[in-house]
Amino acid sequence: MNMAVTHDSFQNAAAVRAPAMPRRRNRGDHVFDLHPALHIGMFGGFFAYLGIMWAAFGEKGLAIPFVIFAVFLAAAFVVPGWWARVAPGEGRKPSWSEFMAEGIQSGSGHLKAGGAIVQVMIMPAMLVLWGLIVAAIRLAV
Repeated sequence: MNMAVTHDSFQNAAAVRAPAMPRRRNRGDHVFDLHPALHIGMFGGFFAYLGIMWAAFGEKGLAIPFVIFAVFLAAAFVVPGWWARVAPGEGRKPSWSEFMAEGIQSGSGHLKAGGAIVQVMIMPAMLVLWGLIVAAIRLAV
């Protein structure tokens, strides 16, 4: 059933502030709120895809491009790790229990740890699945 919403419906409306999440603020600006295990998982997922593609399509002529892919992929994950260590006295990485209890603040709002894990790991998981499907097609033909 649809109801007409008029201006009078909001005359007595009051803004309600959500209570702030208690968070440990002993982490600095250079330390990411995600647990390092998620960074390692992403790194492993992308490298697994690269390995699957090499296993399916690797030959002598593709060795140099795959090395270049590996170097750029490693740089994409090693440089943020170095960045987190730029100011070691400024903060620390969250422990797994802190991450599971607090979650993270994302662009779309606060995420619990399970939602953050899914949001971070869905791309590497789908990429590995895609690689396995393409490799299976390649090996079947």
